[in-house]
Amino acid sequence: MLLILAAWPAAAQQQDGGASSLLPDIDPQDIEIRGDFEVRFPGLARQPVLGFSPRPPVFRVDPDRMPFLETDEEVVATIPLSDLEPALRPERNFIHFAERGRVYAYGGYGSYRSPELRVFAEAPIRDRESVALHIGHQSSGGDRDFSSFRDMAGDLQWTRITGSSRWGVGISGASSFNYTPLPGPMAPTMSPEKISYSTFGVKARWQHLVNAYRGWQASAAINRFGDRTGSYPDLEDATNETRYHVLVNRFWEGPIMEQVFGLQFNGTGAVYDTGLEGTQYWLNNNLGARYRHTFSSFHQVEAWLRFYQLYDPVNELDLYLYPDIRYRFKGAGRVSVQMRLRGFVNDPSLESIHLQNRFTLNNDEQLEHERGLHINLHSGVELWNRIELYSGLDYWQYYNRGYYAPWDDSAQLFYKFNYIGEATHVEWYAGLSRVFRTWRTTTSARFGLNYTNAEEDVIPSGEIPYVPGWTGSVLVSTHPVSWLGLSGWMDLSGKRKTADSETIDGFIQLGVRTDVRVHSRFGFYFKALNILDQEIEVWQRYQERPFQFYGGLTFHW
Repeated sequence: MLLILAAWPAAAQQQDGGASSLLPDIDPQDIEIRGDFEVRFPGLARQPVLGFSPRPPVFRVDPDRMPFLETDEEVVATIPLSDLEPALRPERNFIHFAERGRVYAYGGYGSYRSPELRVFAEAPIRDRESVALHIGHQSSGGDRDFSSFRDMAGDLQWTRITGSSRWGVGISGASSFNYTPLPGPMAPTMSPEKISYSTFGVKARWQHLVNAYRGWQASAAINRFGDRTGSYPDLEDATNETRYHVLVNRFWEGPIMEQVFGLQFNGTGAVYDTGLEGTQYWLNNNLGARYRHTFSSFHQVEAWLRFYQLYDPVNELDLYLYPDIRYRFKGAGRVSVQMRLRGFVNDPSLESIHLQNRFTLNNDEQLEHERGLHINLHSGVELWNRIELYSGLDYWQYYNRGYYAPWDDSAQLFYKFNYIGEATHVEWYAGLSRVFRTWRTTTSARFGLNYTNAEEDVIPSGEIPYVPGWTGSVLVSTHPVSWLGLSGWMDLSGKRKTADSETIDGFIQLGVRTDVRVHSRFGFYFKALNILDQEIEVWQRYQERPFQFYGGLTFHW
């Protein structure tokens, strides 16, 4: 023991400073102690070391020695994965670079006697209480055989926040008319007919959120729609509909983290009159149960089971039980996948039918629900330089599909709404998007191919009418400087088949807009529509607007 104690100082001295030492030569200035329970040795292959209390970084560097510098890539590479946000997050939305203000409005005038006006305003009444107003108007005098029109719409919303609750009440209204150009040999002997409609609605909503996983949502609305056409001058409303809607949604967290349960009641119904068939009504009441679970921040499963009670004048009372299952994967890398399987029911609203085709005269048809099966497969990947590429497949199997067809009377130029017993619609789509944050620019493009199949004894062509063979869209929006905004868009559509197996040509819609701010409150804009001046027909026999140029003023406050 005495010999060992005598030899120990010499061995320790040789190990500390001798050439045979196994420890690295570390300069004390190379040690950085940082927050987040980490200590780093920049001169070595760095590994996180636990056990240090978090405190502000302290760097003591000898002035005669070059300090250690890290590149941005090296800093990101050393961040533990637990410090990053969860990989499963909401889908990215385009950055609009909108500024917060109380009033934004623009108004201008275009060719073919076409004024337009938009007003977005929000004003606080008192603390946590505000009123918002939106007004829109556009019209055109018509020329070159395209229909003159006027569209007006507006809504007023009151909102109040009290603790965890949000209250809201709103009223909305719209008025529109179109004059038919009456093409063909009858045009010299007949005057254009006026199709007009108006809507007025009231809505109330309430929301109470304890947190993101527990809360209540409720809303109630009533809406009145009326359509009047020159063919029926003696009727105050050739077609009208009063629609009711009630929604109650309750959700709460489960016993396991990232687990959510919920119950929802959604009731919709309407009383309508088509002018010839008398008063009718339809109902869609459904009760749903919800389950959602997120696994390991990458996988999420959400499932609904809905029980439907349907009624319409044709099918009368029907009961259905439909699932709605969705799976989402968002990896820590650049790949995302989504799959969905659901049964769906679409309400037979007169308002939605007329808004989609403004030349519809539905005065002797009873409404039916559309229902069927929908499957969606979607995947996306982030490529080089933050370019997001996505692609997917949609499959719809309809067991009752609505479509537009001309009236049997050849002298009647309007459309009616009919139904197919069974139909199939398959769409493959692909697109990409890119957000250039430095240049304040958003770009996106989408392309899709459609295949449809319908009963040939109903539709001679065997295709669902007015579904184009392919579609596409391109959008570019940029604000290179604070006082200048530029945007351009292009919509493409392939050929379509009508209910009578006639073919409508495709089209390319190209438009641009320029906004210039000459003052913090004022500016001006220029806009061009249908730059290629194509003769476009969305609905057969009704030409849309040709090339138009607009100019006007903008107001910000």
